[in-house]
Amino acid sequence: MVSFQDVQTAYYMVAATGVLVAAVFYVLNMKATLQTRQAQLFTSLQKDMNDYQGQLRARELYYMKWDSYDDFEKKYGSDNNPESYAMRISSWTWYNSLGLMLKQGLLNEDNVYDYVGTAVILTWSHWEAIIREQRVRYMGPDWMGFYEYAAGRMKLIQVKRSIRWEPPKTMIEYVPDKK
Repeated sequence: MVSFQDVQTAYYMVAATGVLVAAVFYVLNMKATLQTRQAQLFTSLQKDMNDYQGQLRARELYYMKWDSYDDFEKKYGSDNNPESYAMRISSWTWYNSLGLMLKQGLLNEDNVYDYVGTAVILTWSHWEAIIREQRVRYMGPDWMGFYEYAAGRMKLIQVKRSIRWEPPKTMIEYVPDKK
């Protein structure tokens, strides 16, 4: 004969199992939701950089050359070349936002590396001296710090993956073979 206690124990076990199943489902659902949100965030973030205008802007920024900070200011500074300034700041701000989202854990670092990792390293190496000088002269020590953070994280991923690559001195210019 089944006692009331046996029924009650079985009931508690079924209820506990239901709670456990619900908790596991909730955790799995939250993980999937987080991955979806990260993908949506990254897709939204990269859209502007990868459209036609974004590619033209990136190309123009890569080809900027200067001999010194004063030479840079004469050619591309905000006083002499507001269009260059706007183009540069929009790019730097994009990378800075990327770095902030990486630091906050909103984006997966490996996915970012796979998509734009070398571009982050390449552009930071191109602009690092200028950004550092502007920190000293105008903006303070933490200005564009998340851009720097993003470049540092991407370099760490290269080390982790045993990728030996440094931005070339010529940046992205074509250098013909020596004959």
